[in-house]
Amino acid sequence: MLTKIVHEDARKFIKALCEATEGKPMQWRTIIGLSAKQAAVDYAIEKGWILVEAGHNVCLTEEGRRRVATAAD
Repeated sequence: MLTKIVHEDARKFIKALCEATEGKPMQWRTIIGLSAKQAAVDYAIEKGWILVEAGHNVCLTEEGRRRVATAAD
């Protein structure tokens, strides 16, 4: 059950990140202000959906962009 919640939070996070970057590749954003839960960020990293730099800068990978594009709301 917890994994399902974390998965959903991670999906919402990458969708918000995609919207913040207008879907452009390798656009870095600060995690502050995107209101991400640490477990969701960790899950997205594990799945290869995002890259993290300096602990608070994030960008979508191509896999993350594909995940957002193919996810049903």
